Amino acid sequence: MTGRDDPDLLANLRAPNAEHDGVFWHGDGRLMVFDADAASQANAENFADLTLPDRFVDQIRGRRSPAVSWRQVRSLWLSQMRVLSGENQLRALAGRMARILDNRRDQHVDFVWLSHEVMFRALVPAVIDGLSTSELTWLGRDAIAKLTRLDAGPGGQTRWQKWQAVVAQLHTGRVVRREICRRARGGYTRVDLTQPIVDRLLPSLGPDRALEAVTTVLTAIAGPPGAAASCLMYELATRPEWAATLMEEFAAGSVEQLYRTGTRSAPIAHQFVKEVLRMWSAPLLMTRSARVPLTVRANRLTVGQHYLVSPYLVNHDERHWSDPDTFDPNRWAAGADRRPPGGPYYVPFGWAPTACIGAGLGSVQLVLLAYLLCTRFRLELRAPDAARVALGAVPRPLDFDGWVRRPGSSGSHAP
Repeated sequence: MTGRDDPDLLANLRAPNAEHDGVFWHGDGRLMVFDADAASQANAENFADLTLPDRFVDQIRGRRSPAVSWRQVRSLWLSQMRVLSGENQLRALAGRMARILDNRRDQHVDFVWLSHEVMFRALVPAVIDGLSTSELTWLGRDAIAKLTRLDAGPGGQTRWQKWQAVVAQLHTGRVVRREICRRARGGYTRVDLTQPIVDRLLPSLGPDRALEAVTTVLTAIAGPPGAAASCLMYELATRPEWAATLMEEFAAGSVEQLYRTGTRSAPIAHQFVKEVLRMWSAPLLMTRSARVPLTVRANRLTVGQHYLVSPYLVNHDERHWSDPDTFDPNRWAAGADRRPPGGPYYVPFGWAPTACIGAGLGSVQLVLLAYLLCTRFRLELRAPDAARVALGAVPRPLDFDGWVRRPGSSGSHAP
């Protein structure tokens, strides 16, 4: 993830007088790789042979661990994702999201933080299920610490915040390691992403690398899903015409159809979600370190040199997108005049081979969130005219707070 100065960098690169051939050197020595095809090629070459580091005990003893490729881990997880996207699992996921929204009902809340709470807490059981309330609390504190660091201003975090982050991270590692060991001893299994790690890869991974694999996913669900959800909430709350359209679509079907068929039973809602993910791609900029010597459009990178890629700029590239800065879910309709390009030109979940394994489930979860906000709940903004989106490390709605209400309720609050 890049620093807080990157939004200024992003604005300069989009300026009319900026270099815009898609691949060029920045003044600080980093290579900007903002062309979709070049970014796709660089990512494929840089991560072609990504293996997990040696186990800690083997590093201490100066020996190599059994090689385990991330492709093996990802393959297991992708198979498990198909299970986690099943009808019963989606019903449970929507239930967890609804309970969190209901618990915040009629309270004044920051919708950005609420979106992160809804997405992260609902997704945790899909990553590691069966934890106690106290164990879940530590995972939540760790997620909050990561989000606080992501949202830190120019002065960064205080020493106390940094210390809290370290403590939360250590406790999360202890929680995950203990759960892995419990399962390894046998006695029960869970339908989550931790289970195939224990069942299939633990002997070759060892506890340390198994821990790293699981905590990597916990880190992944602590940021981008909530950022996407906050932008979806923003678009629903500030575009009543689209909220009404989605309400009609959801009213014509049933939530059971959503559980059984995912996004197929709500095509307009799916178009809306895809446009949110295009318009407000998170993160905006990603710094990559060259793991192998790379040549990107005649620009050579040695091992350790940094280059930047930007899903946001790719998804707003005028060479491939019509009116890219206009929010228009209709562009995804089957009969649209200019169909979106797809492929490496639409990358809300990154490029292969490191694209997000949860892309399918993430899209369905956003549709389920839209369903809940259009049927069982509504957002009441404190200052509707003030809400806007700022480009930071991720797109972030500002002055976006208010109340979660039941449809038809008339809440009272201080002016």
